[in-house]
Amino acid sequence: MSYPLSRREFIKQCVIAGIAVYSAPLLANLSLSGMEDEVFAPELLSQWKQGGKIKFRSDGLAKVTGQKIYSRDYRAQDLAGWPSQQQHALLIRADKADRIYLGLDLSMLPANAQPSRVLTAADLVRDGVELPSFYGINMMVSEGSTPDYLGHAVAMLFFPDFATFNRAKQILQFNGKVVRYGDVTPLIAASRDPWACWRIVRIEGKLGMSDQYSALKNGLFFPAIASHLPVWPTPNASGNAGEQGMYQAELVHKELESEDALVLDRTYQTQFIEPMMMETENANGWFDAKERTMHLVVSTQSPHDFYYEAAEMLAKGPLAGKVDKLVVHSPFIGGGFGAKDHTIFPFYGLLATLYADGPIRLANDRFEQFQGGLKRHPFSMQNKLVVDKQSGKFRALIAAMTVDGGGRLNFTGSVASVGASAIQGVYYLPKNDITAVALPSENPDCGSMRGYGSLQTMAAMEMMVNEAAALLKMDPLELRRRNLIKPGQPNTQGAIPEGNNRYPEILAMAEQHELWAQRQSRKQAYEAQHPDRLHGTGFSITTKDYGTGAVAPSACVELTSKGEILLKISGMEMGTGIQTSQAEIVSRYFGQPADTIDLAEIALWESFKLVETDNPYTISQERQDEMQKNPRWTLAIPQASSASISSYFQSHATATAARILFEQSLWPTATAIWRKQYFVGQAGLDLGPSSEASWTDAGLTTRGMPPLPLSLLAAHAHAKGLITGAMVHSFNRWAWAECDFPLEGQSLRLPIDALAIRYGDGASSEQRAQADANGYHLLDRTQAYYPKTSLNNAMVTYYAPCATLVEVALEKGSGKVHILSAHSWLDAGRVIVPELVEGQIQGGLAMGVGHALYEYLPAGQEGPGNGTWNLNRYRVPSADQLPVWNFTHTLLDPLSPTDATKGIGEVVMIPVVAALVEAIYQASGTRFYHLPVTATDIQKAIQ
Repeated sequence: MSYPLSRREFIKQCVIAGIAVYSAPLLANLSLSGMEDEVFAPELLSQWKQGGKIKFRSDGLAKVTGQKIYSRDYRAQDLAGWPSQQQHALLIRADKADRIYLGLDLSMLPANAQPSRVLTAADLVRDGVELPSFYGINMMVSEGSTPDYLGHAVAMLFFPDFATFNRAKQILQFNGKVVRYGDVTPLIAASRDPWACWRIVRIEGKLGMSDQYSALKNGLFFPAIASHLPVWPTPNASGNAGEQGMYQAELVHKELESEDALVLDRTYQTQFIEPMMMETENANGWFDAKERTMHLVVSTQSPHDFYYEAAEMLAKGPLAGKVDKLVVHSPFIGGGFGAKDHTIFPFYGLLATLYADGPIRLANDRFEQFQGGLKRHPFSMQNKLVVDKQSGKFRALIAAMTVDGGGRLNFTGSVASVGASAIQGVYYLPKNDITAVALPSENPDCGSMRGYGSLQTMAAMEMMVNEAAALLKMDPLELRRRNLIKPGQPNTQGAIPEGNNRYPEILAMAEQHELWAQRQSRKQAYEAQHPDRLHGTGFSITTKDYGTGAVAPSACVELTSKGEILLKISGMEMGTGIQTSQAEIVSRYFGQPADTIDLAEIALWESFKLVETDNPYTISQERQDEMQKNPRWTLAIPQASSASISSYFQSHATATAARILFEQSLWPTATAIWRKQYFVGQAGLDLGPSSEASWTDAGLTTRGMPPLPLSLLAAHAHAKGLITGAMVHSFNRWAWAECDFPLEGQSLRLPIDALAIRYGDGASSEQRAQADANGYHLLDRTQAYYPKTSLNNAMVTYYAPCATLVEVALEKGSGKVHILSAHSWLDAGRVIVPELVEGQIQGGLAMGVGHALYEYLPAGQEGPGNGTWNLNRYRVPSADQLPVWNFTHTLLDPLSPTDATKGIGEVVMIPVVAALVEAIYQASGTRFYHLPVTATDIQKAIQ
């Protein structure tokens, strides 16, 4: 059976390595149109928004009724045009990393469980199959070699049907004879250089002066590598950049000698964490040889990157030159937490498809996910906080972090960087020397899991502040108040955080909360009533950066002649509710949410004809100045759904596209109607600027004008051939790129770097001739203003703060922790959909509790890489271990209607950790410096 492509079914994205890449309609039909034909009545489907307001999540009906919306739900028979026979693949992984791999022994398989094919590294070498460069080398272990890490793939087995696959898997899984090993060898990681090394040094300048030294002012410097360890430059005040930086670092270390200061010297250790998303990783693929088309169903947070990398991989190997088209289906993600952002797994799915003779599925069970999935990085931190004994002011922070990056690089370098830059939290540090060294190991690779390094480092900083307050005999909130960073003060890199932080306001509210104000009396009363338990209360406040320093969201907003709003964005749904929130974003310009929302859109952006040539983090200012003269050039084309990007970054693109439609079409149309139909001949009618207009239930109005419904305005705009669609691409490096565009006879400076427009039904033949195959006319920018490259040294400037109070009780006999109640404060800026933010707060508490008290994976041979870990051994908090009915929160009101939205998906979990550890100390009298703090740890401390 063949499956011919048509433009109605698939939309061409681009040509990569000679392969035309196509975006397929999402399996869940995220546009929400058409689903009524299969499951829902239109009336029911439309109930997610009523009266111009969102009632519940737009994907809610499909989820609660169990529809097929995740890639794991689909088999070949569910996909139109695919052969119905589903084949299955089984990935065999090494469970040892300290000995020679000698090959497989499949002799225990009976005849009815034999694989139809065994794929090994020898096949990949013979056929020239290589991983995309991001993932490194050695997709599989070659016979006679030592695995790079535990869980390293050694072979892939192919089976014609599920029954054969299942029989074989039951025999092979956990069978220690399947993978044959030889002599013991040193770990491969021991012969590798560090994945990354960072050093952030800053010394403030004299009053009113710029910094004496900082990364932003003087640049970053890096060590040499000798014997696989970093060697930092020799200090020299007049030497090169690195030598000067080390000289300044020495000056910071002199603060340790101060006799009038408290020097708190502590070492903290965090653990390996399994992301534990609901849907384990999976892929399904089929190569249609007749149509020379590769079809793939993947679950990824970064679909655009996968397009490029998959095409890169297809350019070599057994199908090189035989694939003309690559069609990628991107369904909903059943949870990600960063673990599906640039994960290697989809490329094993692609590998299976390369060698299969029909549709083939590769899917992890939970054991396999533990063994092969991305993990949260463990951090070991030696922190020294210097505090003035009299004033309680922080003088300096010296921190040395070692990060376990596992067996593949992935985002380890970036995670180490973010952890180092985040450790200061909400505090101002006059001096700092912060080092982070990320090392390879034999453990499974770690990636961009929720918290992204800042969870590990800020939790440790908050533990230090709580202990410093106790040693200084000072109220913990007062010590924090004295050290809060103020607006305009630089961070550890020397950059000024954007906006007005609201830390004092949060501290004031926490101070008045009954959990804090009455903590002593509550402790006495509770312990009197429960003599077998100990009571404690803990507090923590943190602020999490959001963004990556190279975020590139795209959005397309269209109006039909009936007034329907069509929205297409680059963001991906992974449970955060981005589909619902982005639908709501446009309501400020259209008076109602979008009717149709397509996520993970890739195809439309071809209209921009953008090219990227350089790494946005390392490009020089001179190179950027030269390249930005090309109106087709940008610093980054794609965007992954990670780093808490949707509420601020994706919203920026969505709102900008909607604003263009409003200002260029709806507002001129409305003013023309008001002048013609209601005030014929009246001179001097002042309707004011478009910014004063507002939407009511009846339509658009301003200065007492009769409301005009959106359907009327859209019909007029289409009839006149005005702009009825706006597609934008934007770029942010801690500031938005701005460009000048010729639009409707004038030059407009907009906070985007690419713009294409669509004209209404009444467009002239000249306008239609300017449109591409997608119906869009690309406008050439006339001038570009990209953020300076020096902002890369700032590392981060966008922050969202969150604080948490927790009240716990410890069982004296068992050490078990009962969370009696908790309260969180969050500054989310201007909230788009409050219920979605509340869901993030609640989920953040659960994940923070897991990190602090329960979740743990050992490193090395006993860890998840051996393939035996699952939820029978890995503990995640259950409902009875959470304050389900006693958890409250405060969402700070925005300071003004123009406040930006903020990325809060990660910060909501971070203060929970240190607050819990402090509450345990207040109950037990023992401080802990490792995570998780288990019941066994507490029991030993109490006894």
